[in-house]
Amino acid sequence: MTDTTHKMLLPNRILIMARRFVADRSGAAAIGYGLMTLIAIAVVLAVSQVGDGVGAVFQKLQAALAN
Repeated sequence: MTDTTHKMLLPNRILIMARRFVADRSGAAAIGYGLMTLIAIAVVLAVSQVGDGVGAVFQKLQAALAN
């Protein structure tokens, strides 16, 4: 699978999930999709925080090596 093919799959999956959510009116499905949304947001925030921390470590390392 090429990189561009992989990038196209994620938006398609999101679109499919959105269509299923709109079609399914049950409360259990709404709760399930809501929980998945909260988990996705938590993952994005965690990755963002880890990325910032790693960047700071490399900046300190670069400064130490420059001296």
